[in-house]
Amino acid sequence: MKKLISIGVALALLTMAVVPGAVAAQDEIVPTTFAKIPFAIIGSGIQLVGDLVDALPMISDQLPEGLDIKAATDLIAPWTAGPLAWTVDMLAWGVGLVADVMDPVLTEFAPDFAWATELFDKVACGLVSPWSDNITGSEFTPCG
Repeated sequence: MKKLISIGVALALLTMAVVPGAVAAQDEIVPTTFAKIPFAIIGSGIQLVGDLVDALPMISDQLPEGLDIKAATDLIAPWTAGPLAWTVDMLAWGVGLVADVMDPVLTEFAPDFAWATELFDKVACGLVSPWSDNITGSEFTPCG
């Protein structure tokens, strides 16, 4: 039992020493909109896994020769937080398109449900609302 506790304490101390250094060393992944936050979290997590595997010789030394986890995570993490996150923009465009198509139909045939187009527009607007006010270039007003 004492050996198990000492192993646990050693792992805890190792984690306290390695994780902050690995997190501090990684590039910051900042989401551009609120809806892209999950992609930024996943991208940062993938990057952290690669940094940890690379920093812990007891793991990296056991990997098969030629398997470079760090190189793979360095490719996957930015793609997850970048191009994969663009699916949010495509979703917002699609929801906005649905609102545009529904507006004349509901106005003509179901005026009691005309509020639905406003709901779709608000969802589309929320998906592309900026993460921070510090945006370079021209002012971004997705719902203006």
